[in-house]
Amino acid sequence: RGATRLFPRMMSRSSAAVLLLALPAASGLVPASLRPPAQTASRAGWCGLCQAPQAPPRGSTGDAESDAEVARRRAEYLESLTPEERQKRQVGLAKRLSADVSGQRRDVIKRKGKRTERKTAAAGRGFGVQRSLKYDRRPKPSAPCGCGSDQSYADCCLPQHESGVCTDPEPAALVRARYTAYLYRLPDFLMATTDPEGDEYQHDAAAWKKSLLQFCDQIDFRRLEVERAEPDADPPAVSFRVSFVQKGTINLCDAVERSEFARRDGKWLYTRGDVRYEAPRE
Repeated sequence: RGATRLFPRMMSRSSAAVLLLALPAASGLVPASLRPPAQTASRAGWCGLCQAPQAPPRGSTGDAESDAEVARRRAEYLESLTPEERQKRQVGLAKRLSADVSGQRRDVIKRKGKRTERKTAAAGRGFGVQRSLKYDRRPKPSAPCGCGSDQSYADCCLPQHESGVCTDPEPAALVRARYTAYLYRLPDFLMATTDPEGDEYQHDAAAWKKSLLQFCDQIDFRRLEVERAEPDADPPAVSFRVSFVQKGTINLCDAVERSEFARRDGKWLYTRGDVRYEAPRE
């Protein structure tokens, strides 16, 4: 959970533009250099979302003199607005821009087809059993395991992911299985192997699962290194290093953690962990 706190959900650029447009100019919260001009009539300005294009008034001939007259009248109109009217106008423009951008995105999705990580089941055509949709990224059983153990997924973490428990003699096996659960987007396994009596357990299962999926989608996990295992310590602990990149950035970082575990009914459960962040090793 310590990692999720360091990566809050970021606003998109379109959301930031809407927020800037909605703030009154007199509030002092938006620097003048970032404040979009009130008379801009195209979207080619700041973030491409400054202001919606204004249609010329009816009866306009479209020549240079008419366009200059329209610009002059528009400038006079904007100068005559009160601060409250100007703010209301900017909020309305921002809402229309946001709706317009959303509409364009929907059009692109319709043309190209929506991309998804779901692995759709083959059509049964009236025979056999239909499989439910999967949202994970698990590889084939014969593929190398993502934990870096030099074993196949079938011989390493797959049995634990399918059973939902870790009965290996060493707690380091659970570290590897939980790392690949983040890598393969398996929130159910992460929740099942967290100690209900530990600090990291959450009682709202739906919200917990949602936050785990969001974290998995925000982080690109690169490498796991198990540095030290202390199965006979009280409590048992494992020290390890995880290299990762936050998606959409080039910020490579190493999370160095010492996790503590509990063994209940022959099963390892994650209790808590102390995390610090360091520059990646060369």
